[in-house]
Amino acid sequence: MPQPQATVGGRDQWARAVADDWVEARRRSREGVRTVMSAGDRDELSRGAAEVRDHFAADFHGTLWERPDVRKRWVLRARNEGSVREVSDALTWTVAVSLDRILPTEFLGSTVVDAVLHSFADAVEMDCNKESREGSGPGEEKVWMLYVSRSVAAMLDWFIRHHPESAHHYIGEIMHAAHRQWEIPAEETVRTLCTAVSMDGKMSDEDRKTFFALLAPPAKTA
Repeated sequence: MPQPQATVGGRDQWARAVADDWVEARRRSREGVRTVMSAGDRDELSRGAAEVRDHFAADFHGTLWERPDVRKRWVLRARNEGSVREVSDALTWTVAVSLDRILPTEFLGSTVVDAVLHSFADAVEMDCNKESREGSGPGEEKVWMLYVSRSVAAMLDWFIRHHPESAHHYIGEIMHAAHRQWEIPAEETVRTLCTAVSMDGKMSDEDRKTFFALLAPPAKTA
């Protein structure tokens, strides 16, 4: 609350305009947005989060109660660490195979493509400005100075680790678009993305090399 503008009869008072401004600022604050956009239930979740919760609640209930082979494990004599582990593994498997429901790869992939190409556009523009100032010698091979931002690299890394087959497809789209718009060789795009993921991602060296090797243009044969 803002400091009171006056005290009358021991009660703090504010001008109507000041109170209205405070209410509006409160409504637009982080807490206000969360309240307005909540699902209005006991957990105070957003509508999207509540949909995810309700989906898995129904799925887990079906696994734990409607399947006789699982339900019998709730009998006290059958309740041991091994049986609990089997049930928990079944539940976590359900979550793992439902990632596309939580964050659809179609939308994520298109977002990654746009984000990478935006970074490339900035890099190409900076490179062109530098060339116009310094010039380049005749016959010199083009040196590409491409980059992607840390947040985009981290998002790409997450995409590859969780949806490798979809990431492979969308990186192919990036390679095609970069070549069409700026004549960037495919191997330069692969090298840039591999370097970005190595710096800001969580993939192991082995997984990263294996994945990007599948994107590299095939070696030319004599």
